[in-house]
Amino acid sequence: MKESDIRPKALMQRYLELTKSDAISCFCSDLREPIPCIACESSDVSSAFEKHGFGYGLCQDCGTLYQTPRPPLSSFEFFYRDSVSSKYFAEIFAPSVQEARQERVFQPRVERLANMCANLGLDVQRLIDVGAGYGNFLNECRKRFPDTDMVAVEPSAALAIECRSKGFEVVESFVEQVGTDYEGFADLVVSFEVLEHVHEPVAFMKSLKRLARPGGMVLVTTLCIDGFDLQTCWDEADQISPPHHINFFSVSGFKKLFKRVGLIDINVSTPGKLDVDIVRNAFHKNPNILQGQNFLKHIIRDEQAASAFQIFLAENCLSSHAWVIGKLPNEG
Repeated sequence: MKESDIRPKALMQRYLELTKSDAISCFCSDLREPIPCIACESSDVSSAFEKHGFGYGLCQDCGTLYQTPRPPLSSFEFFYRDSVSSKYFAEIFAPSVQEARQERVFQPRVERLANMCANLGLDVQRLIDVGAGYGNFLNECRKRFPDTDMVAVEPSAALAIECRSKGFEVVESFVEQVGTDYEGFADLVVSFEVLEHVHEPVAFMKSLKRLARPGGMVLVTTLCIDGFDLQTCWDEADQISPPHHINFFSVSGFKKLFKRVGLIDINVSTPGKLDVDIVRNAFHKNPNILQGQNFLKHIIRDEQAASAFQIFLAENCLSSHAWVIGKLPNEG
């Protein structure tokens, strides 16, 4: 799989341009507060860089990168509700790549999840997808697990309609505001590519945990700052795109976050496939990114070496695409 398969260059460039403009127009008058590490609560945080007017700090204890000082939640709610880039993503970008993502993202995602549950001995009779979007994951999951009860949690009214049109039970709400009817409901709670966006990660993770039964599990997938492409491109990485992406946990940070909210048997894996291609594309756009890195230039130019290196990254928790799963303790 190539980056262009799921992020066409022209569409991605336009999205990034709109995001940069929104970062200024939607956050011009907010009051920002410095916050401790979102993973381990450490106050030993150094300034990493600024991008589009948003500062990022790097935790010296766990290596997590995150946006600070942080605007208030109300500013982000306004941004996601009214910004041009959010509208562009929902109405143009996402529909344009939906078919490609179904084949290259959602089908492999369900296959990997099925294997993971089998290896863990987890029988999923009830599943909640938090941030369900268009319902594409659940739609694919239903083909594999037709007898599983599936619930979509989706705060966007337009996307909630999409999920209902596919026949899913929908809770139209932010997960932090989901009522007690779903407390302890699911054998497995999943949230794909959401954690990098949320204003208060600890509150978000506690809310995911609340929806799972004792002995059940919580799975999130998100960006990992330990990944090859993010470490190489750093502040020039397209994935670091405030105000959309504000949280980049390290592998150590994921474990600390999950432990903080009371999850056990935590496992972090990075099955990413795009790191080398992302760096290759960034190098073509700006050769200075790999200035003096002759070995990396050789890797990205040799398809066989690039493929082998990507496998190495995935197998050694060095990809920027992470899967993190933790278990709720059994009662008693």
